[in-house]
Amino acid sequence: MAGYFFVNRDLQFNWLWQIKPFSPGQAWIDLILIANFAPGKIYVRGIEVIIERGQVGWSEVKLADRWGWSRSKLRTFLNRLEKEQQIVQQKNNVTNCITIVNYDKYQLTGQQNIQQNVQQKDTNNKERIKNIYIKGNTKKIWQKNQNPDAPKLPDAEEILKKSNL
Repeated sequence: MAGYFFVNRDLQFNWLWQIKPFSPGQAWIDLILIANFAPGKIYVRGIEVIIERGQVGWSEVKLADRWGWSRSKLRTFLNRLEKEQQIVQQKNNVTNCITIVNYDKYQLTGQQNIQQNVQQKDTNNKERIKNIYIKGNTKKIWQKNQNPDAPKLPDAEEILKKSNL
């Protein structure tokens, strides 16, 4: 089954999310939550490290502590994710950089976000029009309370035809 649900990054600050130890599924979602959503940089022991979109620049020690795991359990988990081609690990003497494969699959791009908002507003407006105009006396009540010189409220059928409902 395909589809999406949205998780606000603030979830990581909720007390329920912070209960340790993390499950493997929780750790996977947490990697996506803490991955850079825009290119940036970090400093490790005074050395600048560039972190690209979809990458996590956390050390094994920090991740193990965050998830309440041993370093051995963490390495086993990350190696399994890498074997299943969900991540790529780039280890060096400065940091362990984890790249989430297909990171964009888990994110809405700006254009998708705009398109979704427009579609949602369009759907909401159509529903609002239906609710306002199809409820029998709404037009009469509205016109009764208006200034006699105010424009008349159009018929429900006219509105529905124009909006292709």
